[in-house]
Amino acid sequence: MSMTQAAEVFAAIHEDALNDMLRAFFSARPRYRRYGSPTFVPATSVNETQIGAIPFPGVPGGIQWRVQFETPRVDLFKQTMTLPPQLTLAPGQFSLRTVVELCMLCARRRDDRDPTGKPNDDRQPPPRPDNVVCTKLEVYGTGHLDAWTDGSGNGEVRLRVDAVELVDVSPDGLESLLECLLRMVLDAALAQVVLPIQALRAGAFQLVVTNGPLIDDDRIQVFGNV
Repeated sequence: MSMTQAAEVFAAIHEDALNDMLRAFFSARPRYRRYGSPTFVPATSVNETQIGAIPFPGVPGGIQWRVQFETPRVDLFKQTMTLPPQLTLAPGQFSLRTVVELCMLCARRRDDRDPTGKPNDDRQPPPRPDNVVCTKLEVYGTGHLDAWTDGSGNGEVRLRVDAVELVDVSPDGLESLLECLLRMVLDAALAQVVLPIQALRAGAFQLVVTNGPLIDDDRIQVFGNV
């Protein structure tokens, strides 16, 4: 059977090119992998995105937080990247690896004293090493493609994260809570990266997709007619 199978045209992007695209996207737009409340991120910029603090009674200004992650490394089926035993890369899926840093400002109470011995007021000072707690987590995940195409050859492909697994986190309840949080964060961030169908055909021809996009043999593949 020919590479194009029953279609006239076969187009694909290799996982190495996909990872190059992800590095380029997140390098040019770091704000899509760096988020924080106003104490950490005074304003949204090209480097980071401001999101509101978490309101909580008795905590002036709310709970201040930050989350940021390294550009994920993606592996398209067939599997070449080692995964934790809890995850399996099935046909049609991709896996990823990244490191996520979570930080929180430990707010002071009014009756606490600052390093000079003076009582605090309700104003929260900028984050300092002695009142910010951070942790870094190695994260692995699996997911699938979310794609649409139309009869005019237009379309888009996105990566959607279905499951994540943390390494060396206990107890199980804490691990499950963090995995739920990080799956939502990574899924939302990666959904911002859009691969146009036109990129698969490199603009060389009008491609009407008849099968795909799909993942196989370390590539995102589409079959179609011109």
